[in-house]
Amino acid sequence: MKSIGSRNEKPAMSERKAPRSRFRPEATGGMRLEERDEQILSDLFLHRLMSRGQIERSYFSSTVRCNARLRQLFDCHFVSRYYPPYAPFGAQAIYSVGKAALPIVARRLEMELPEVARYHRRTQTPTFIEHTLAVVEVWLAFREAIEKQDGVELESWLAEMQCRHEWEIRTSGGKWLKEAFKPDGFVRLQTSDGYHPFFTEVDLGHTSSRQFGGKLMTHQRYLESGLFQEAYGGSSFRTLVLTAGGRRLNHLRALVEEQKSELFWFTTLELNASQGPFQPIWSRPFSSRTFALLEDTEGQHC
Repeated sequence: MKSIGSRNEKPAMSERKAPRSRFRPEATGGMRLEERDEQILSDLFLHRLMSRGQIERSYFSSTVRCNARLRQLFDCHFVSRYYPPYAPFGAQAIYSVGKAALPIVARRLEMELPEVARYHRRTQTPTFIEHTLAVVEVWLAFREAIEKQDGVELESWLAEMQCRHEWEIRTSGGKWLKEAFKPDGFVRLQTSDGYHPFFTEVDLGHTSSRQFGGKLMTHQRYLESGLFQEAYGGSSFRTLVLTAGGRRLNHLRALVEEQKSELFWFTTLELNASQGPFQPIWSRPFSSRTFALLEDTEGQHC
């Protein structure tokens, strides 16, 4: 007689594959990099960090495709990713370049590999992350606004490491001191009447307004020293300061007015994100009204 089994027997269940860890790479094979992948890796290196959403806005048309490709890059060690400890489950990952990407970055940016490796640092302090992502938002705001702006082209954008400039100055006592000019970025716009250069500074209030004001005055010295003309070929520039709020903006503007400087234009990060940099959101020293970015830029052309 054939046994038909006990009523209490449970049917055999197929083994479920454990979900992949979002923290650990799990490569199942090789990966062929495309041009877009190399562009992503170069941008990640230059900007230090980018969120998944920022990468998607720059290079992808859908979240699904973005996540899938970034997962492949992560599994093959081309990118590293990080989840801030304060972020809830399901929050966006923050990406940086991985070690496997360094030779590719060196080739694309025409840098020596040891130099790329030296710049490749993985800082994860909350202050550094917040500031870095805010700088990327400024870059994206320019890119997206220019697509809607007739007659304006983004001639160049330089990240902080590309426009950093160090020099020595001699004090009244005869000693030589090193001074560093390290803005958060440089953008040069091209219109029918020439080039319009701007340095950018993002201020989230992590230092006192007076300390940040002191940093801004290095821009004034950089212009007056002739180093800008030597490095960029232009006679003048503006510095765009994007800060956390209106009260902070007024404090910073008052500080540069004390120095009799008209080099700086101010706005808030919120206004820049919601309206775009070409709208009349910029506040100037010694003026009660706001200006559009390319308004009244006489003497600023390269």
